[in-house]
Amino acid sequence: MLSALHDLWPGFTLALAGMASPWLVCSALALTTLLVEDLAIAAGVAVAAQGLLAWELSLAAVAFGIAAGDIALYGLGVAAARAAWLPRRLPRLRSALQPGALRQNLPTAVLLARVIPGLRLVTYTACGFVRVPLLRFSAWVLLAVALWTGGLYWASAQIGSALSRIWGLPAPVAVALPIVVFAAAVPLVRATRMSLLRRSVS
Repeated sequence: MLSALHDLWPGFTLALAGMASPWLVCSALALTTLLVEDLAIAAGVAVAAQGLLAWELSLAAVAFGIAAGDIALYGLGVAAARAAWLPRRLPRLRSALQPGALRQNLPTAVLLARVIPGLRLVTYTACGFVRVPLLRFSAWVLLAVALWTGGLYWASAQIGSALSRIWGLPAPVAVALPIVVFAAAVPLVRATRMSLLRRSVS
């Protein structure tokens, strides 16, 4: 695996160098978050380690893209509540979602949805559906994104620095590697947990 990373690195460096404009790199990072957040974070730390962007600017671009995507999920919930085919089911859906409880526990809901895979789509869309105040929702989203993304950047920099010293990896590869491993581990852990649950039920 390490030899493969060494072989791929020259091509990766050339691709990054081709996007020399900081604003172009920031735009690419922000847009990538709408597709795959983990890939955007890995690319962001790699770009910063390469020196093409300041760490702060890279973090800001990635965090902006993630926050924009989260607020878009809220908008999806608002649009769903206005859909023509929902009026008959709307009261039942609102009751099932318990708007009062969601508004009261908004900080916990937003923060948990940010760190637990699979909860974000449902939770943030539900917030829009029951019309949780947008400013309050956005404030908690921004805080959650800042803590989560900033924490991942910090951890990647620390672990990547050690990997670079121990294994001799190029710095951008070393700092991106922890994010890649984390992204691969999450679905594996989820699948293992589901398998164990099925076995315990059966």
